Amino acid sequence: MTLGDPQTAARDENETLALQVTGLTKVYGGEVALADADLRVGRGEIHGLLGANGAGKSTLVKIVGGAEPQDAGTVRLGGVTLPPHHRPAAVAALGLAIIHQDRALSPGLTIAENIALVVGFPRRRRLIDRKALRELAQAALQRVGMRTDVDTLVSDLPIAEQTLVAIARALAQQADILILDEPTANLGAFDAQRLYERIRDLAAQGVACVLISHALDECLTVCDRVTVLRDGAVVASRPAAGLTGRELAALVVGQDVTTTERERREIPASAIPRLSVRDIGHERLVPLSFDIAPGEILGVTGLPDSGHLLVGEIVCGVAAMDGGEMTLDGSPYRPTERPLYRSDRVAYVPPDRVRDGLAVDLTARENLFLDGRTPVSNARLSRREEARQATAVLMESSVRPADPEAPLSTLSGGNMQKVLLAKWLATRPRLLVLAEPTVGVDIGAREDLYSRVRWARDNGMSILLTSSDLEETLALSDRILVMRYGEAIAEYDREELTLDQLTALTTGTREGHLP
Repeated sequence: MTLGDPQTAARDENETLALQVTGLTKVYGGEVALADADLRVGRGEIHGLLGANGAGKSTLVKIVGGAEPQDAGTVRLGGVTLPPHHRPAAVAALGLAIIHQDRALSPGLTIAENIALVVGFPRRRRLIDRKALRELAQAALQRVGMRTDVDTLVSDLPIAEQTLVAIARALAQQADILILDEPTANLGAFDAQRLYERIRDLAAQGVACVLISHALDECLTVCDRVTVLRDGAVVASRPAAGLTGRELAALVVGQDVTTTERERREIPASAIPRLSVRDIGHERLVPLSFDIAPGEILGVTGLPDSGHLLVGEIVCGVAAMDGGEMTLDGSPYRPTERPLYRSDRVAYVPPDRVRDGLAVDLTARENLFLDGRTPVSNARLSRREEARQATAVLMESSVRPADPEAPLSTLSGGNMQKVLLAKWLATRPRLLVLAEPTVGVDIGAREDLYSRVRWARDNGMSILLTSSDLEETLALSDRILVMRYGEAIAEYDREELTLDQLTALTTGTREGHLP
C-alpha cells in the first residue's frame, strides 16, 4: 500500500475544516488566560467547547471573534488565515457569527427589523421596501424552523424563539460557522430539546456549530466532538460518543465528580410545618396546597410555563395571591413584596441574578451589606468589620476570589450566584426560596452551591426549590411537587422517582413506568 502525501493530507483536512485554531496563547498582566490551545471544527459538525468558569473559553472566543488579539498562535476560517489583529468585520465576512447569551436583539423592534439591522434594509425608491423586508426575514426564519409572523415584536417572543431569531439573523448574513454561548441557559428541558433539533438541522445543512454549555449531559447528546479547557489549556478533544457524563465532568473539573446525597431526614408526623400553604390561588394557578417541614427541601418542578416559579413568587410576595392562606411556624403569614426580597423570616433568590438579585456595579462586600445591615445581626458595622465578615462569608461559600472589594462584574456567573446565595444564607432565614439557582453555572460552581443548600437544610432551614432542571430537583429535594399547566399533578418522595419518571410527569408522556 502506498502512503499518501502528508502535505496533500494536511491540505485536504484544511479544506474540510470550518474553524482551525492552532497554538492560541493569551496573557493578561502576567496571568496566562490561554496556553497553546488548539481547536478544530469540521463543516457540518456540532462541537462542544467546555470548561469551568475561568477555563479560557471566553478568551478563545474573543480572540476568534476579533474582540481581542492573540499573543501567539493562528486562527483559520474556511482555510483563510487571519492576521493577529483581525477585526470582527473580517470574521463576519468569512462567515463566522457569535450568538451571545444575551442574544443582542432589540426588543422594541420586530423580528424583521432586527434581521435588517445587520443585513441592511431593502429599499425601493429610497424608501424601505416592507414587502422585501418581510420576505427576507421569512426566508431566514424558515432555516431555523420558525413560522412566526415576522412583524412580531421581539419582546413578545419566548426566550427560546428569541435565540432562534438571533441564529436566523446570523444565517441571513451568510454565516456558516456559529459559536453559540450557553444557548439553553434560560430554557426548560422541552425548549432546550427543540433548540437542539434546530441546531442538528443546521449541521445537516453544512453549518459548523461550536456549542459552549455547562449542560454536560446535553452536550454528550447533541455534540459530535467535545474539546475541554481547564486553566487555559486544552486537556481533551475527542468524539462525544466515547464519553460518559461522569468522565466528561471529571475532565472539566480535574477530578472525579460524585454527587453526594444526604440521607433523608425523618420528619415527625406531629411536627409543626415551617410553611403551610392552603388553596392559594392566582389567575395562572389551580388552587394549591402543600407543607414544608423544618429542615426539609421541597422541590417544585415543571416545564418553563408550568407555574413552578410562580409558586415561589407568591410565597415571597413578589406575586400576589388570589385567595387561600399560609402559615409560617404555625402563625398566619401573608407576605408583601420587600426590597431585595428579604424579610426577617423569608429570603428569596430570584432566577435572574444580574437583573433582580445583585448590584453588579458594586463590590462583593457592598452586595452582602446592601440593605445596611450585617448578615448576622441588625447592628451597623464599620467598614473594616464589614470587610472582615464579608471575607469570612465569601470563603465559607467558596467564592473565588474571596476578595470583599472585588467588583461583582469581574466575577464569573457561578461566583456571582455564590455571593447571592451567601447574602441570604447569612441572614439565617427560616424559609429560603430558590428559583432556578444554577442557571448558566458550571459544574464545579454548581456542586459548591448544592453543598451550601444542603448545609442550610442540615442547619434547620426550610427550602422551597423552584427549578425546571430535573436532575437538580432530584439531587437536592426531599419531596417533589410536579406542576403542569398551573396545576400540581403529583407529589412524591425523592426516593420514589427516577429521572425518566420525572421527565414523563413534567412532559405528560406515558414513558418512565410511573410509580
